[in-house]
Amino acid sequence: MRTLRFAPLVSVSLFLAAFAASARAATVPAPEEAGKIPDVSVSDEANRPASLWEKLRAAGDGPVFVLPVYTRCTLSCPLLARRLNQETARMGAGAAYRVLIFSFDPSDDAESLRRFREREQLPSNWILVHASEQDTRRLCDFFHYPVWTEGSVLVHPNQVFLLDHNLDWRATFTGLDWNAAELVKWMNDAESSGISAWLAMNPEKLVWIGFGLLLLSLVVMLAWLVRRKPSRHSATASL
Repeated sequence: MRTLRFAPLVSVSLFLAAFAASARAATVPAPEEAGKIPDVSVSDEANRPASLWEKLRAAGDGPVFVLPVYTRCTLSCPLLARRLNQETARMGAGAAYRVLIFSFDPSDDAESLRRFREREQLPSNWILVHASEQDTRRLCDFFHYPVWTEGSVLVHPNQVFLLDHNLDWRATFTGLDWNAAELVKWMNDAESSGISAWLAMNPEKLVWIGFGLLLLSLVVMLAWLVRRKPSRHSATASL
């Protein structure tokens, strides 16, 4: 029964591993080496050219939600835009953030961006841009965002990316299974410092910590059992 003294350590290890796995299922943190979004040349709905950093800095402070789209899309792109519009609206007026929508379709232009904003009723302060094929590829490569062409359809992941106020990539939301509360949580984590924020943004390291503690607890338990096992000489002497 004395082996139960190791049960708390084993439980903590398993909890850390399970917690990290559940965190990764909800949202994927950006790679540590990701860095700042490229400062490519873009054009907006008025066909005004500018650098991307210039456009974002002129839009205010706070984290940035980045949504890649192509305006001819009739399925996931409109759904993601509407979802992001609905959930950011639920965050309240006190939340400071910016939204960037960039088209990865070479055929998109200022007019198609205007139509997309009107059709999806997007807020006026959201930034909609397109870029040259080369700069569009730089943005997609930065986010590890693949795009395939099947006839006239562009096949792509359903993802929204989060940048912190310095424009560093911090997290990725996949699909539509996220809400305003999760957006706020990750915005705060991206802008915070300390051990709790670090663990939230690096759950893969929490997995290794959990398994490391689990391995340590098993080694300590095995060593204790070996030490407690009576030798043959001691057992004979006792007889």
